Amino acid sequence: MQVKLVVINKASKESSNCDLAMDQKITIGRHLGSPVVLQGDRLSRHHFSLMVIDGVLTVEDLSSNGTWLNGALLKEQMSAQVKSGDIIEIPGYEMQVTIQNTDASQKPRTEETLLVPSKETGSTRKRSLVISSRILEPREAALLLFAIASFALISFFLNR
Repeated sequence: MQVKLVVINKASKESSNCDLAMDQKITIGRHLGSPVVLQGDRLSRHHFSLMVIDGVLTVEDLSSNGTWLNGALLKEQMSAQVKSGDIIEIPGYEMQVTIQNTDASQKPRTEETLLVPSKETGSTRKRSLVISSRILEPREAALLLFAIASFALISFFLNR
């Protein structure tokens, strides 16, 4: 998915265009590693992030000073779906979002056929299994690892 941001500095009225390839999470703010480096006292180094989840562009506020989507305040660590034409506002800046390449063929999906035994007839039938290949966020990976470790410990102690 390609995203175009038209970044407008509210004080100087200057605008710039930024084209982003959304193949991973992108963080925008004052940090020099940001694809759009912004300046301002009320801006965080990592002010907000853009990411694609299940083929949908989302914005997540990472700051304590706020991020607005179409005039609605996103509270800290809150995320929302972004559509083409939406406006993201942060202190001193306004960004118009244009989403390109949003056709269904861009979604990373894998389809496999699974043979499932039928209880009624005793035969097997084909069932399609669709798997989304989304990379986990660090906190999701940590929770998954914790759940697996917990399950292993419980199984170990129950089978002794």
